[in-house]
Amino acid sequence: MKKFIYALMAFAAITMVSCKKDNNGDDGDDETKIATATYRIKTMFKGGPDGDLWSYTWNSDGTIAKVEMAWNHEVWGTATFTYNGKTAVAKNEKDDNKVVYEIELNDQKLATKITNYGGKEFGSFETLECSYDKNGFLTMAKVNGKLNTLQVIDEDGNIEWWGRIGIADQVTEATTAPGWRKKMHTYYGNVNAGGVHGEWDEDTATKRWFYETGLLGRASAHIMRTAWWYGVVNDEKTEVKPEYATSLAYYALQVDANNCVLKETKQYDKVSVYEADPANMKSEGDTEFTYEKIQ
Repeated sequence: MKKFIYALMAFAAITMVSCKKDNNGDDGDDETKIATATYRIKTMFKGGPDGDLWSYTWNSDGTIAKVEMAWNHEVWGTATFTYNGKTAVAKNEKDDNKVVYEIELNDQKLATKITNYGGKEFGSFETLECSYDKNGFLTMAKVNGKLNTLQVIDEDGNIEWWGRIGIADQVTEATTAPGWRKKMHTYYGNVNAGGVHGEWDEDTATKRWFYETGLLGRASAHIMRTAWWYGVVNDEKTEVKPEYATSLAYYALQVDANNCVLKETKQYDKVSVYEADPANMKSEGDTEFTYEKIQ
């Protein structure tokens, strides 16, 4: 039986996960403490009846084999992945098997460097370099050689915030300084059984569909509730002021009995307080998912 989690019911029905500390996965994290996905995405659909559809095929070892991209029920592009040790190549069968990605992998089979040949539909970057913590969560990304974003993981295995980088002399590879602002997240108590990347870091200049391949690290262990922009640089651009930015996203969800998100409705508003009223927030459309069990 399906259960529904809607904005107005969430406070009574679900316990929110608190962010206990910033440890970036490096200070006493225990892999056994972090909930892992038991399902993986089979399809992701966004838009109306004639919207975008991404279909996922997986290898027996859990790596992504192929992603088909369709619009109006017609497949226009693919990313078909082949692996050779610590490298992978993705080709577009719909474009004469043109190489769209060359990928360097670490021991966790995560992408440490991606060279993009596929154009904007495959990401607005030429090269993307990523670092991960020992649990497989993305912690840092460089876009075209420039440090662009940082990501902090809480001890429950959730992405606590990711930072948009804008002040070069304040941000180094060894710091978690937030740049000119950061996007904070809160979570429901429900385990993210489907491994959905609702909190994907778009400042990596990568499409969300690519996050769902798992090549850019694990999704948060629990289902995301809100995303809130925090931290604004003053006019002199010399310091980060701890002030709230006026944007909040709330996620009204349809979740099945297995704790897989079937439908994600992003509601958005310009607000001056942390808890916006979901009943008065505007919808930015739906994203729907289907899954297959991880064997």
